[in-house]
Amino acid sequence: MQKKQSLHPMRLSSESELKASVENRRAYTMNNCELNVFETYQTSHSVSLQFSDLVITSMLRGKKVMHLFNQPGFDYLPGETVIVPPNVRMLIDFPTASMEEPTQCTALAIDRQQIIQTIDYLNEQHPLGGHRQWNLDFGNYHFINNVALSASINRLIAIGTSDEIHKDVLADLTLKELLIRIMQTQQLALLDKEPRLNGGGKISFVVEYIRSHLADQLHIDDLCSKVGMSKSVFFRAFKKELGLSPVEFVIRERIRLAKKFLTTPDSSIKEACFEAGFNSLHYFCRVFKKYEGITPGAYQAISW
Repeated sequence: MQKKQSLHPMRLSSESELKASVENRRAYTMNNCELNVFETYQTSHSVSLQFSDLVITSMLRGKKVMHLFNQPGFDYLPGETVIVPPNVRMLIDFPTASMEEPTQCTALAIDRQQIIQTIDYLNEQHPLGGHRQWNLDFGNYHFINNVALSASINRLIAIGTSDEIHKDVLADLTLKELLIRIMQTQQLALLDKEPRLNGGGKISFVVEYIRSHLADQLHIDDLCSKVGMSKSVFFRAFKKELGLSPVEFVIRERIRLAKKFLTTPDSSIKEACFEAGFNSLHYFCRVFKKYEGITPGAYQAISW
């Protein structure tokens, strides 16, 4: 359970702006994207929505149940983002929406050429290691907002809803950042499912080494020497691919390992701390709450 980073709240539509009680829409158009804000004020089911462009949706208020790709519905809550390919139909349930507690979400439709240009630029100027390519992964379409991703979305919403004279230029720059953040987030999600990054490369090697030595003392100088990089080059390459520094990644992986111990019957918080490579119980508890939003004890209580 990663701690969700909720987006900045947006104002609800005024009574004069309401044209529908289900998926009432406000739109803000820019050169290469359109920001839509949808609000629903009554319980509804199987509401259909489809865009001709790639859409990045983010929940701001309330709860939806999303049905995509003929898969079972999933709860969609604030602090989460879903990406939907062009011309794919979404079926949406609003089980709790009301005038007092409406749902609100953004849907950012992005021009296809803008996406192609961004991905081509990354693959030409900032290639990934091994045989891998920058690309959007539509098999991983629902994820929790991290700090970097939520910051990019917040900036794009602020630009789109502003009267800034240069908003189209600013939006294009922020779109590129947002696409990069999404691909980095997907890379991290893939690491949660698979033991290593597909396609190999130096960063893949380091990731695999870190995960197999979490209980040991890991030093950045040692990691740099294993891949023949200076510290500055290593930090840049690592953060480029995963959106995290090596130190942040080590902490993240140690917390993931600690969570496995915490869900094991009869395990203790102290055992989880030291087995995962932390050398201070106080530090472990503080960092765990920062990343997960709850204490190790609370996590253990809801996991057994």
